[in-house]
Amino acid sequence: MKFRAIHIASILILTAFIFTAACTGSSGQDNSEISRYIEDLYSDDKDTVTSAVKELAASGEAAVNPLINVFSSGNRQASGYAAVALVYIGEPAIEPLTKKLDSDNEDESDWASNTLALMGSKAVPDLIEIVNTGSDTEKEQAAITLIKIGDNALPLLNLELNTNAEADQAEIISIIRSIEATQNLQEKLNYTGTG
Repeated sequence: MKFRAIHIASILILTAFIFTAACTGSSGQDNSEISRYIEDLYSDDKDTVTSAVKELAASGEAAVNPLINVFSSGNRQASGYAAVALVYIGEPAIEPLTKKLDSDNEDESDWASNTLALMGSKAVPDLIEIVNTGSDTEKEQAAITLIKIGDNALPLLNLELNTNAEADQAEIISIIRSIEATQNLQEKLNYTGTG
């Protein structure tokens, strides 16, 4: 009977550990493993980089800030791979990325903007919030990012325009018009065969 109670307690502890790891997005990797995979993003070996991106994406939220820090390195290849991992991580990366939109490091803010654009409609609500409440630099970068997202941003931008009396109406209208103008230009380029 005592053995069975210990066995059941062990199973419950193991289940709790697995459940906690799954809920926190942790893959059980510690900071040293994440650091090693971050270093691998700078490798010239495609298999090493591919493996690192997969492992970092699987690390979830724990890898977000180390991945964002790659953007300030000035290394385009490593930054591109970091962006891919962040897109796979998804939601947990959105807020930390939006905080980098007004970074003094231009590479960091540009990569943050591009990564958010790759995330598409998932990033739109946070970007609209920045348009309404952010600093001038944040607003500018958020607007550019929303324009990059394009069509997928329009429904939420229109909703914000029509339902939030405190929204920055002029800025949202400007973003909507920029998205529409970009679409029209792309259609013309496609029609003439140059796009």
